[in-house]
Amino acid sequence: MTHVPTPLILDLSVLDEVARGETELITLLQRSDDRGQPLVVPALALAGVGTTLHHSADAEDLLAGVANLDVVTVAPLQNVEQAFILARVIAATGLDPWDAHVAAIADASVCPILTVNAEKWKGPSRALENPLHVIEITEDPT
Repeated sequence: MTHVPTPLILDLSVLDEVARGETELITLLQRSDDRGQPLVVPALALAGVGTTLHHSADAEDLLAGVANLDVVTVAPLQNVEQAFILARVIAATGLDPWDAHVAAIADASVCPILTVNAEKWKGPSRALENPLHVIEITEDPT
């Protein structure tokens, strides 16, 4: 039996660092691809990064490169039920839609959120019925 690691959900802070061209973080994600570590990129988190000051072809290319890694699944908002779940997460946590999509996926899948800002997730985690699991990237992993 082959062991499949638990997927990690990339939050807006990670995607923002990718859009900025943060080499160490991009390398970490590429290493995850090499190791077969599943990653989830919420589609609304991608849209959220797109609303920031990174409106550049380079930033979009970097984000597309991460989204196209073999281990990455881009998670869309698929149906009415998921839309209502997202609305409930927004109402309970006060998060914007981009971050709420991350939280909704993490809550439903019980998969950890990969972030560069764990503090941001403490309040939303308390607001949900089950706490969110968060992994913070704090330094160069090499």
